[in-house]
Amino acid sequence: MDRAHRFKAVIFDAYGTLLRNDDLALIPRQIVADHGLSTPVDDVWRAWSELYFEATQIVPFRTLREIETHNLTRVLRQFAVGADAAKYVELFFQVTTKIELYPETREVLSALTPVRSAIVSNADQEHVAAWDFTLPVEFILISETVRAYKPHRLVFERALQQLGLAPHEVLHVGDSEVDDVKGAKEAGLSVAWVNRDGRRRRADVPAPDFEIRDLRQLTPLLRHR
Repeated sequence: MDRAHRFKAVIFDAYGTLLRNDDLALIPRQIVADHGLSTPVDDVWRAWSELYFEATQIVPFRTLREIETHNLTRVLRQFAVGADAAKYVELFFQVTTKIELYPETREVLSALTPVRSAIVSNADQEHVAAWDFTLPVEFILISETVRAYKPHRLVFERALQQLGLAPHEVLHVGDSEVDDVKGAKEAGLSVAWVNRDGRRRRADVPAPDFEIRDLRQLTPLLRHR
């Protein structure tokens, strides 16, 4: 059996992989609009994104609500805005709790049997509580439960522990180059990178084992011959 057919389980990222959530850029756009900034929206987005990775990898653990309160305050100060960040923190949670399934999500998850499946996500309890659907997976493991965020290997190790499987028996599927590809590879898992928009992989990120544009391309990788 070749490497494409040896997996006993698949661990999925949630946001950007199974769940569509395209409105995060609304936050930097709103900051620029509210305060009449001459700064390009992309610059505000970049500053905010860089703070996210830094904040999720330091200890002690903080929830995303705590992190975003801190980060968005720093972003506002960086661009000389003296406003309270609370409005933008609430906007972040409005956006990240208003999501929909990608069209192929249920079809692919239902077709995985006998391969087991689970979800790991950098999310707070309030995110999962807002999901108005259920998915056919064994469990959903979120950062607030683990007290760590991907790409930290603890997230992947906890998922492996719950599955009772070794790293080489599990395929991780995700869209983030750092959180999913780099994180899972460093934890010893094989990775299928969901690259929906055909972007170029960052130079500091290891090559995934598979690259797919759509979750439907995952099914042939797991189908036993």
